[in-house]
Amino acid sequence: MIKTEGQEAGNNEDLNGSQGKIFHADITNRRFELLKETVFDPKTNEGRSRHTVYWTDQTRFVKVVTQNGFAGVDKPVRVHFPNLKVENADLAAAGQPFVVTEATALAPDDDAGQLKVDRNNKLGLFTLDPASPKLWGGTVELEGQAVAVRLRGPNAQVAVRTIARASDLTSGFWSVKLSGQRIDDRFVASTMEIYPLEDPRVIDNPSLPRVLVIGDSISMNYHEAAKAALKGIANYHRIEGNGGPADRGLACVELWLGDYTQEGLHWDLIQFNHGLHDLKQPYDSETGQWGGHQVPIEDYKRSLEQIIQALKKTGAVLAWCTTTPVPNSSPSGFARRKDEDLIFNEAAREVMRRHPEIRIHDVNTFIRQSSAFDNWRQGTDVHFWGQAEQALVGQEVARFIREGL
Repeated sequence: MIKTEGQEAGNNEDLNGSQGKIFHADITNRRFELLKETVFDPKTNEGRSRHTVYWTDQTRFVKVVTQNGFAGVDKPVRVHFPNLKVENADLAAAGQPFVVTEATALAPDDDAGQLKVDRNNKLGLFTLDPASPKLWGGTVELEGQAVAVRLRGPNAQVAVRTIARASDLTSGFWSVKLSGQRIDDRFVASTMEIYPLEDPRVIDNPSLPRVLVIGDSISMNYHEAAKAALKGIANYHRIEGNGGPADRGLACVELWLGDYTQEGLHWDLIQFNHGLHDLKQPYDSETGQWGGHQVPIEDYKRSLEQIIQALKKTGAVLAWCTTTPVPNSSPSGFARRKDEDLIFNEAAREVMRRHPEIRIHDVNTFIRQSSAFDNWRQGTDVHFWGQAEQALVGQEVARFIREGL
């Protein structure tokens, strides 16, 4: 649910420098909803991830597009070339052609005085050479000389900054970096750097249901196999990165769900799981003793319950995916103990029994009963690195999802 202006009052989190996603831009009232990683209030232990941000006539909007060349830099503009390697810094200083791996094309009203400029960090008026391969090169004025410069490298990037307008927020998808201050219980942005995001509806098949998978690195292992198995059946999406323990899930759930109230961004089925991080325990090799879990079981159950309440708001079919097995103990530092997954799965089932409408995708039992994992069971790594194992788990997850749909 979107926070109203009244609900926003009393929230004193400093949003200056914050980054997040923009939802529900309201041009008339000059505000939008910022969805960012949750920050917990140490006094109340309550977290917030959604905030209302306001702007004024004086707010500066800058669009930032990161690309692998100077496409669109049609006129001479100031460009900053940071972190030159020694050999290229020497060439630039001598007025000889040099190579860079990163560059920032400044907006006309950018304050270049904030940039580091020295032997290894150059700033000058750049003119694109339209004949250069892939628009990677041009000349830059350094100390009165036009010096040839070329972008090169597999990860070479150019950040192109241009002046934007508030009305741009109403079209497309954006992330934002904020500068500003809180005025009378409102955060008012003085500068907003906005970054275009891909619209998932561009790649989705609108005639198919949308599925979201929330999980740790195990779901990263089987992601491609499950997605392939559901091709033509569902638009399969997975959260970015590792979902980690349940307390991280609780902190990030709103961010992962996105603006599901928008047409085409709804979720038809959400499969979620936490556990393999929660069950980690420190091991003392001298005493042979295991310490407490990374997340105590009661805290684990409490976080799952709160995650479920957030997921229910989407109206999606919910499916709990059981935590996959810990084949053998790996007693080194903060590690995992054999079969501890069974304890945490039972704790999760206790929570799920309070919500009988939630489906159980019992991947744990599938892996335990399948002889295809006999070799994997001899080791201590909980992950599935073999393509055959990844395919089996992914296909089983896809089967559960098909049934849920």
